[in-house]
Amino acid sequence: MNSDIRDLTRAELEARLSALGEKPLHAAAVFASLYKDGAGSFAAMARVPARLRRLLEREFSIPPFKSPETLVSAADGTRKLLFSFPGGAPAESVVLPGKGRLSACLSSQSGCACGCSFCATGEMGLVRDLRPSEITAQYAACLRAAGGPLSSLVFMGMGEPFLNWENVKKSVSILSDGSGFAFSQGKMTVSTVGVVPVIRELASSGLKVRLAVSVVAADERLRGRLVPMEARYPLKEIIDAVRDYCRARGAQVFFEYIIFDGVNDSAEDAGRLARLIKDIPCRLNLIPHNPPGGPGAGVTARAKSFQKAMIAAGVRTYLRLEKGPDISAACGQLAARRRGSARG
Repeated sequence: MNSDIRDLTRAELEARLSALGEKPLHAAAVFASLYKDGAGSFAAMARVPARLRRLLEREFSIPPFKSPETLVSAADGTRKLLFSFPGGAPAESVVLPGKGRLSACLSSQSGCACGCSFCATGEMGLVRDLRPSEITAQYAACLRAAGGPLSSLVFMGMGEPFLNWENVKKSVSILSDGSGFAFSQGKMTVSTVGVVPVIRELASSGLKVRLAVSVVAADERLRGRLVPMEARYPLKEIIDAVRDYCRARGAQVFFEYIIFDGVNDSAEDAGRLARLIKDIPCRLNLIPHNPPGGPGAGVTARAKSFQKAMIAAGVRTYLRLEKGPDISAACGQLAARRRGSARG
């Protein structure tokens, strides 16, 4: 089968058209047909001249994706979309309702190689990287599920975005292209467990996406037990890279800190985290752990005390409430459960 035309950025498509002896400017019409009109075939590209449509059909393909399974939370309206991409590669997206806003969370990989001990996706291992067409297909499906415009977009679903960075970068380009989805890069956030070289690359790039870093624990030994990638990219190196990123971009960073009841939520843990990040322009999101096997402890008194300690230390801190507990809305939970059932 010919390559999927939806895996190309507009600049790449312009180069391919030029190599085929066509005017690069036609790429804008092709993009608008794909992403504004939702054309599922070259014949449906009414904006594109018939001669060029025939050429594109010889050179490229637009294979259809299966419609995702959709679950809706009775508790808060959260929508989880479970995809099965070619080869049986599962991926999840979530549409998250808020106060007057809707956010979407996309996956960058099917499964994940990071192996974080608390993560359902990590238990699956890495199935494969997702292609740009598969990432942007998630966005389109979330847009339909939302029934209206999305306020923000986060690459915080299944997988480590910085370990599939080339495809994620292409996806960002396609999503933000004015001839395509035209979704502002400034409303996109990419979350990482701390892949230092890519943090540094992002700092010097022209991309406008925001950065979120999953700290998990401020104690390096504890973090090493929870996050195996700590051995490759130690927390100190991650924080140094983040500090340089903020300085180079004149921007803040989002820190994600998962609260494990009785594990990393003491006053000493709060003090350790405050010392680590207090000189960095940031927003800290505290996330109560939602274990794969069932409901977590939720927002405990210890979590609230942790938040108060961080605020007292001068760190802007928010305690995130769990979304969609009745539909396994947390990262990878539904896909991991279905995959386990299929194997069983």
